[in-house]
Amino acid sequence: MKEEVILGVHMTREEHDLLIEVAMGRKATTLLIRGGEVLNVYTGQLLRQDVALAGRRIAYVGELKQSGLRLEDDVPVLDASGQVLVPGYIEPHAHPFQLHNPVTLAEKVGALGTTTLISDNLDFFVSCTPQQVIRWMDDLARLKVRLFWWARLDGQTYLPQDDLFSVPRVREVLEHPRVLQAGELTDWIPLLAGDPSMKQLVRQTKNLGKRVEAHAPGASYRTLARLAAAGVSGDHESISFDEVWRRLQLGYFVTLRHSSIRPDLPVLLEGLLKEKDVPWHRLTMTTDGATPLYFKNGFTDYLIRTALDCGCSPVHAYQMVTINPAVYYRLDDHLGGIAPGRLANINVLSSLTEPCPVLVLADGEILAREGKCLHPFSGEEDFSTIITPPSDVRYAETDFRLPVKDGDSFPVMHLINSVITKSLQEEVQFSDGGMLSPDDDLLYAFLADRAGKWITPGLVRGFGRGIDGLASSYTGSAQGIVVLGRSPEAMARAVNRVLQSGGGIYWIQADEEVFSLPLPLLGTMNHDSLDQLIAKLEPFARRLSYHGFTHLDPLYSLLFLSATHLPQLRLTNEGLMSVKDKHILVPAQKR
Repeated sequence: MKEEVILGVHMTREEHDLLIEVAMGRKATTLLIRGGEVLNVYTGQLLRQDVALAGRRIAYVGELKQSGLRLEDDVPVLDASGQVLVPGYIEPHAHPFQLHNPVTLAEKVGALGTTTLISDNLDFFVSCTPQQVIRWMDDLARLKVRLFWWARLDGQTYLPQDDLFSVPRVREVLEHPRVLQAGELTDWIPLLAGDPSMKQLVRQTKNLGKRVEAHAPGASYRTLARLAAAGVSGDHESISFDEVWRRLQLGYFVTLRHSSIRPDLPVLLEGLLKEKDVPWHRLTMTTDGATPLYFKNGFTDYLIRTALDCGCSPVHAYQMVTINPAVYYRLDDHLGGIAPGRLANINVLSSLTEPCPVLVLADGEILAREGKCLHPFSGEEDFSTIITPPSDVRYAETDFRLPVKDGDSFPVMHLINSVITKSLQEEVQFSDGGMLSPDDDLLYAFLADRAGKWITPGLVRGFGRGIDGLASSYTGSAQGIVVLGRSPEAMARAVNRVLQSGGGIYWIQADEEVFSLPLPLLGTMNHDSLDQLIAKLEPFARRLSYHGFTHLDPLYSLLFLSATHLPQLRLTNEGLMSVKDKHILVPAQKR
């Protein structure tokens, strides 16, 4: 495949020739958009202008009478009178495997005006060969929504396979032209400690002209300064204005997050809007791995609407999801604005205050109307090679027993929000059959090996009460199955349903399967459209709420119970781990 196709923005000689010929008036424009007001994200002006295309690129923006363009009677004309034209939106920090997959995600967000995604590769990278990852990146270049990628330098969970993030393995993906950055760097301590492999990968990333993004929640000014010196150029973990400002002072590009577990945008903008001289050109916005129910509000259009509701100026709101991320990723010669030479990714809005487009153009072609893609993306990518086959492994009720006697003390993960746990030490009281009380919110929490070789025991508070057995293979790089519940028998049934399906989320309650969602793609992704996933997950969320789940996003709670980049206790394949010192409190049991 040619590089211009792989990268998706480079010009071919034929494309360049057509662009010049149309701009000079020697050839007719291929599409004329007339009558609209164009938001100039470079100057902040809103001007009545016409836009002429040459294939997938813009040849001219301005008044036609001054253009010198060649206009023939059969040139298609799009009437945008009374409407506003803004650049296609860019999501700078996507996780394209939150039950959805990259294709279904791209189809949904494209209809909402997001025409470019810069995406995580973690689930693919830990499960597949670098050659497979590269092949999918190349294949996905065919999508109408443009996908770029990150290259992970570390996992989000404890993985004993040190060679998974070896220099040769990471470098093979990092050097690909569609990979724009390394990160997000969740385990940056080895970099500051002088780890040779981490230093080599960061140095190579910088020498390739690519970015390095950190994941540094709560980091002090000194730590952020050290990370910047080591090569970090951006971060998305600010939860207060002070944290945003520290990063800006140190030269970071700062991504303001408004996600299903951290809806921080109003707080961050409240602080920024009180300042006189805000460097808005150094700010972007992200949904940071939107899970399906988030899409009931929208996607990048929801970020813009939230920013506008907070009092942010429309110009700054749109710049943060168009030209700013394009500049950061060094794509602004091609993306992020409506100007000659740029790709014709254009959203037609009813007004600047309504960011959900009535019409979306991607590479000069109409992609969507009124929130619906005109041509579904399904079938454009074949994920058959990552379908997880059904497993013959089976777990028994006896596997879901704690290695303690009634009344013994045991460490408990206390879920204080969707993803953060605190460590408790409690005496455990069992009833007949090893069941826990339905009136208490104490549940068993196990991480089970998909191959059936080991199982890690634990307890969790704060997820819900009276849940008999809930099992999920949606565990990211941990690649195990999280099993929660009060009934060992129901937990065994739930995890076995996951194994029989090759992945999924299954809930057994009082001998009845009350929820099922197959996840056949690597055990984390489904083939269904986002709208279908929303319809299936709404009753799941309602039922969990009935059982006492009070946090923002249960899917992230399931995902991050095994994520060792967060405090304090986590389930790993070595055992129940205290994250701060990497100490195993309760070892995994061999089967």
